[in-house]
Amino acid sequence: MKSAKALWTYVSEHGLKPLPKTSVSEWADTYRVLSSTSAEPGRWRTSRAPYQKDIMDAFTQPGIHRVVVKSCAQVGKSDIMNNVIGRFAHLDPCTIMMIQPTIEMAQDFSKSRIALMIRDTKVLTRLFVDVKTRDSNNTILSKIFPGGRLVMGGANSPAGLASRPIRILLCDEVDRFPVSAGTEGDPIDLAAKRMTTYWNRVMGLFSTPTNEGASRIDVEYEAGTMEEWRHRCPNCGEWCKLKYSDMNADAKKIKGKIGKKTYIVKSVKWRCPCCGFEFTERQMKQAPQKYVVTNPEAMANGCRSFSLNAFSSPWITWPEIMREWLEAKGDPEREKVVTNTRFGESYSLPRTFDTDDENEFLERREKYGAELPEGVLIVTCAVDTQDNRLEYEVCGWGAEEECWGIRKGIILGPPDSALTWKTLDGILNHTYRFKDGTGLRVARTFIDSGGHYTQSVYAYCRANFHRGRFAVKGMNRPDYPFLPRKLGKNEDATLPLVKLGVDAGKEMIMARLAIREPGPKYFHFPMDEEMEGTSQRGYDDIYFKGLVSEHKKIVKRNGMLREIWEPTKGVRNEPLDLRNYNLACIQSLRPYLDALAAEGASARISEEKKPVKRIKPKKKKHVFSTTSIW
Repeated sequence: MKSAKALWTYVSEHGLKPLPKTSVSEWADTYRVLSSTSAEPGRWRTSRAPYQKDIMDAFTQPGIHRVVVKSCAQVGKSDIMNNVIGRFAHLDPCTIMMIQPTIEMAQDFSKSRIALMIRDTKVLTRLFVDVKTRDSNNTILSKIFPGGRLVMGGANSPAGLASRPIRILLCDEVDRFPVSAGTEGDPIDLAAKRMTTYWNRVMGLFSTPTNEGASRIDVEYEAGTMEEWRHRCPNCGEWCKLKYSDMNADAKKIKGKIGKKTYIVKSVKWRCPCCGFEFTERQMKQAPQKYVVTNPEAMANGCRSFSLNAFSSPWITWPEIMREWLEAKGDPEREKVVTNTRFGESYSLPRTFDTDDENEFLERREKYGAELPEGVLIVTCAVDTQDNRLEYEVCGWGAEEECWGIRKGIILGPPDSALTWKTLDGILNHTYRFKDGTGLRVARTFIDSGGHYTQSVYAYCRANFHRGRFAVKGMNRPDYPFLPRKLGKNEDATLPLVKLGVDAGKEMIMARLAIREPGPKYFHFPMDEEMEGTSQRGYDDIYFKGLVSEHKKIVKRNGMLREIWEPTKGVRNEPLDLRNYNLACIQSLRPYLDALAAEGASARISEEKKPVKRIKPKKKKHVFSTTSIW
């Protein structure tokens, strides 16, 4: 009797007490330990980056079911998600799911982030079973703990998104999610359906934004409270968001040997847009800071949304940020990266050209004075396959991917004819000459294998593989990478096949067409000249209409806005495809190009067909090797 009373007393005191009202930030400050591989190993301190506190605590705030974070990179969002996982696994066990853009990224996050947190945070070490033990329930993508489970998934895999119910859902880099998980629809909506039965469910959406008008995180952010992290001006007392447009940088421009511009930023000051007074980085980071709600009505819907940029981060300095921006200005591709990953804003793409703009490019044409102008270091070729012809373009490339169109032409004849391919051999084996008589041959060729003559393309590429002639296949998907990390295989696995994300390539081409000054990534176009080998270059109004024959269009798919490339009716797009393949060619050869530019070396062939000087680039891991293929 006495023992039963003692047991009831113990259970009442220890087993039946309510869960502590511990927020995520309180849990992290009490228990979380950062691993030795972190930039700042040891005990977690929320005060180190105070903008993290409100985001973490929103996950335990009554009535909040959706937390949205639109941020730049490297502000600690991965650790915020880890702290959410750790807090619920330890104090409020439930089923938790984290979704990454791909399965591979989910596996990497699990091994490099989750596993280290479990190992170094002792209260979690005791909860989670070691992945090395023989437990089928505990794997890299699925971890069991008392009362709950952590499941990792990829947005590209529908199998893991539509089964068991979950209470906490974390989605990382949602702007990189595919339009659909297989054929089953939007991956976020698919996973969200699994939360329906929980009254205390919470979804977290995290991402750096991408393109204006097609950014998922922008849409989610605007549906929430739209809270901006602001600093109080030491002079007028107004709460202001730190923006790059209000930064004044004292910088010195330095031009490198190969034309690449760099900056030395001596100091940066923020000018208050309200009073005009200027303050240093230290002054503003020591000033009071807080989130300011700009859309309070959204609180009624249970959605808090936050925006952050790198100017408030303790891990990167203002001079570093402004140096990156100054070096990127004028290059749309680099501007987009800095805008997304440092400023935490979606990027407004340069205007899309239309077929009425061909006069602009016709007037931009130049006289080279030879087949190849000075500055060309490597020559590539692209071939588009049609039912009754081959279309080709030869391009020359210089430092920082400055490009010169050399020759655009058509070979009439069906692709299953030996004469058609023999004529192409004449184009690819030709030595393209500089004014001094030296020349270059085509270093690499990408040949379109789509259409009705796929096997003919394969046969030609198989016979000429040693000459760097590859079959390519365009993948018309916005989420497909421009260049593959490794070569694929054709249908019967007998030939390497290069699968290209042509949507990404088209975006790069349009960005480069918008560059006005010769230099890195600029596109030069030639005039016809009365000299041997150059009388008909092929860069006429028809070519330029085809080069700008597609434009971006925002459409709604599965309830979300997406960008697609839409062709102009009645205009042939072969010039755009050819430039796309040529761009992929040079990016596959980028290690060789960089080595030539850095050394000021040449791979020219003299009139006696002897190489003037050749160099080999340093061995690095790249998409394509310059001395062997993968």
